Amino acid sequence: MPNSTLSKRVASGPAAARGRPGGRSARPFALAAVALAGLAAVSLLAPFAPVFDPWGWLVWARELGHLDLDTSAGPSWKPLPVLVSVPFAWAGEVAPQLWLFIARWGWLAVAPLAGVLAWRLEGSRGRRAAWAAGLAAVGTLLLHDSFTPWARQFAGGLSEPLLVTLVLAAVLAALARRPVLAASLGWLVCLIRPEAWPFAAGYAWREARAGRLRAWPVAVGAVLVAVLWFGPDLLGAGDALEGARRAREGTGSPPAEALEVFGRAAELVPAALWLGALWAGALAFGAVRAGTAGERERATAALAAGALAWIALVAVLAAGGYAGLPRFMAPPAALACVLGGVGLVRLFGALRARRRGAARGAAATALAVLLAAAGLADAGLRAERIPGQLAEARDFAQGVDELFALAERDREALLACAPLATTDLVVETALAWRLEVPLHRVEYSGPVAPRRGTLVIGPRAAPGVGTLARLRGRPVGAEGRWSAYRAPLCAGSGSAASSAGVTGARR
Repeated sequence: MPNSTLSKRVASGPAAARGRPGGRSARPFALAAVALAGLAAVSLLAPFAPVFDPWGWLVWARELGHLDLDTSAGPSWKPLPVLVSVPFAWAGEVAPQLWLFIARWGWLAVAPLAGVLAWRLEGSRGRRAAWAAGLAAVGTLLLHDSFTPWARQFAGGLSEPLLVTLVLAAVLAALARRPVLAASLGWLVCLIRPEAWPFAAGYAWREARAGRLRAWPVAVGAVLVAVLWFGPDLLGAGDALEGARRAREGTGSPPAEALEVFGRAAELVPAALWLGALWAGALAFGAVRAGTAGERERATAALAAGALAWIALVAVLAAGGYAGLPRFMAPPAALACVLGGVGLVRLFGALRARRRGAARGAAATALAVLLAAAGLADAGLRAERIPGQLAEARDFAQGVDELFALAERDREALLACAPLATTDLVVETALAWRLEVPLHRVEYSGPVAPRRGTLVIGPRAAPGVGTLARLRGRPVGAEGRWSAYRAPLCAGSGSAASSAGVTGARR
């Protein structure tokens, strides 16, 4: 390689010069991955349990291992978590912990990758500026989700933190001019969220046209994405769109949901970082329009446009009846945190460059203090909620343990009189996992006491349900805050009702 070309590669930034497999930079990344894996393993000692969606994925993974898949009930189908969990199904009771390890590793990797990306976008402006941008980008951990808090996602093993990790890694690979790795990571992203499809397809198409990717693997990957999303529902429920139909259950008014998406997106990221992101995006788009944009400006503009487009896509889907939950916008929110860190550094730099004498430092200092105060206040309010969120997660896990003890001791009695229902939607999939039955065998009773079958009553039961169940039926078993009663009538085991995965996953 000519020296001039090598110099350009080195000058283009840390990630471009050091991101090669087997190079010096591969070792720090590998060590960081191992360290994060260690932290994820230690986190398994915490008294937390998976939430609604992961239990459903584990049930489906077990059924795939036995070639007996039934997706007619439960959360909406999501290929990557289920496929990753298939080997875990053979581990028995350890399977939930193995999934939590993968999910929490992804959660822990978000902040370091956000910092590296901020460094990559800001590295040419000096080591201190790059460090400042990276530290500000760690504000990704302060994402606020009014439906499923970020700390709750860590405790319960949801897939969105892993999704953000894959998105950030794909962006870094693309900036390092490693299209095969970037496209592969993008393909994995597509197996978690359908909103990623147009972005991954656009990148792969561009790289294939430029000759940096072969066309046939891109085409095969696109076909596999479609097969893995729609094929299991076709085989396991008789309808390729079963998951899409269930994803639309439990939502509010579609027009209102669409408008609320933008408000939820704004709440996800600290206000100071949104200000920085707007500044970084404005500078980048201005440079692109003027034809003076370098690599970093073009990357910043592309990331800003992509983040806004992702949020808009979630809003469009919400208008179509799908849930516009905040966690569906976790990737653009993470990118906003990165761009916010970069933008704040550039904003302070612009103030210093345009002021003279004592006023130069005073103006920059005043703005820095103001933004720091606002950021600390915002972070304080978010951090104040974390103990309560973790306490709720511990309480949920304790309830799951009690429920599992009941299911293990009285399994035959619970399944003897169908249908089996529970008053707590959030543990419906967990109970199916522990009883080793398909998801459709456990129903949600709603706010009433069924007149037939077996009812498992939990701490979140509607008022009066327990009293009616005790008056109508006879006790089957009890453990902690859980009790089970058999109604006078029993139905056939084929009686079933689908579950609204969106509603259950909000916890």
